[in-house]
Amino acid sequence: MKKLSNIISKSVYKTNGQKLGYVLATEFSVDCSKLVSLVIVDEETEVQMKVDASEVVHGEEAIFLKTDPLFVDGYGFSSPIGKMVFDKLANFLGKVKEVYLNNNRVIGIATNKICFLPKNISVNGESAIVLFGKKQKTKPFNFDDTIFLPEQKVKITDEQSQIVPYRIELTGKSLIGKVAMRDIFGFNNELIIKKYEVITQKKVNEAKKHNKLNLLFYNCK
Repeated sequence: MKKLSNIISKSVYKTNGQKLGYVLATEFSVDCSKLVSLVIVDEETEVQMKVDASEVVHGEEAIFLKTDPLFVDGYGFSSPIGKMVFDKLANFLGKVKEVYLNNNRVIGIATNKICFLPKNISVNGESAIVLFGKKQKTKPFNFDDTIFLPEQKVKITDEQSQIVPYRIELTGKSLIGKVAMRDIFGFNNELIIKKYEVITQKKVNEAKKHNKLNLLFYNCK
């Protein structure tokens, strides 16, 4: 079993030993049941590349690619990390903090309140996930636990397919007061946030300006 948090920011190498950069983001299937691809960024040039998740070898300290990545010009952040989770009665069930994987298949999604399966998802929206309206487990738990909501056999109706998710934008406010766990560099290799620096609103604004808010999100605690 792998954790998504252990994949983000990991260094990426070709099998000949050439370093390509680090994992910036991940992309999942529409139903959030599978990790589809990794987005890699070159630390010096900021060039972004994408590789199929099945074409990588995961090590303790690095990732090796079995094939050459494709260069991309922009990509979609389809990872569930950071999304708000609700039930169909608009009860807030926490923000997604971790995704558990087994051979790129999602076996659990954890917030700070519950852990659930992809089959529990009614709507996987851009900024929020809505779960089916069964009674939820709301007791906080350790992310290493394996307590999941039970699978539900459901029939998707026309009414369910038209559900609109709650639109909630990530503003970066949740990062304020946390500590950066790595140096964050801007467009011109400018150091905008130092490792172990406390994140302030000013630093969040700098990260937004240099399109590094997502990288900061994955590298603070």
